[in-house]
Amino acid sequence: MKLEKSMQLGELYRELRIARGLKLKDVARENLSVSQLSRFENGQSMLAADKLLIAISGIHMTFSEFGHAINNYQEPKLFHLVNKISNLYNQQDIDGLYKLLETEKNSEVFDVYNRLNELIIKTSIYALDPTYIISDEEKIFLTTYLYEIEEWTEYELLVFGNTMSILSESDLIFLGKAFVDRDKVYLSLPSHKKNAEVVFLNLILLLIGYRKIYQANYFIEALEKIINYQDMFAMTFVNFLKKIIAHIESDSKDISELEHFIECVEEIGNPTMVAFLKVNLSRILKE
Repeated sequence: MKLEKSMQLGELYRELRIARGLKLKDVARENLSVSQLSRFENGQSMLAADKLLIAISGIHMTFSEFGHAINNYQEPKLFHLVNKISNLYNQQDIDGLYKLLETEKNSEVFDVYNRLNELIIKTSIYALDPTYIISDEEKIFLTTYLYEIEEWTEYELLVFGNTMSILSESDLIFLGKAFVDRDKVYLSLPSHKKNAEVVFLNLILLLIGYRKIYQANYFIEALEKIINYQDMFAMTFVNFLKKIIAHIESDSKDISELEHFIECVEEIGNPTMVAFLKVNLSRILKE
């Protein structure tokens, strides 16, 4: 790492340490001396990866929190991109999505991740304009990339979650099962777990829309294994999806039980959840 970067990292570490009311001797350990920390903070040397982790732990921060601080408390590029895409999609701004796609295509770097970013944008364009064509080659590239990753991080969750609607039913189920198998290592991280819950819910929604009830139930069971009483959004939505499945299987026209469920959610004062349930109920029953 260049000296400039070393100084920036060390200076940031010193600021965080002082802000937390800690002296160098409070952070020092048997294998991390005060002099090593001092040289690091002054930009005179870097810490090896194992010692940097000890130093970060010594100021009672997680590595992800420290990384967020290094990034000037800004979300990573992909998270920022996904939020921008989501806003444009919600505004039905297809021209804005096309402009965003051109910006991504004109990036100085063209690699796997740029192609995946472009696919996320194209998926939103396709959702607004079903005549928009995403080639089979691009879908194969997406499927191959995701399947070859042995342990999914939040990056893979965002890619899969934001492109699953362009996949064939068979590829969706195939990758969904890969997701269940390969998304275990990082589930103890709260942000990762929340993203995994969203992926599960979107996956189950799509499968119910395709009337793949057996497969939807498989993923409902997998989701229920990772959620608890603290995951009220996911728990509420899962219970609602179960009622939708029961309604579909009964072949009934009466949706009063589903409407009653939504009314109960409305009574506890969660208008966002109520709107979410109503939109998805309407969409699923039309399919």
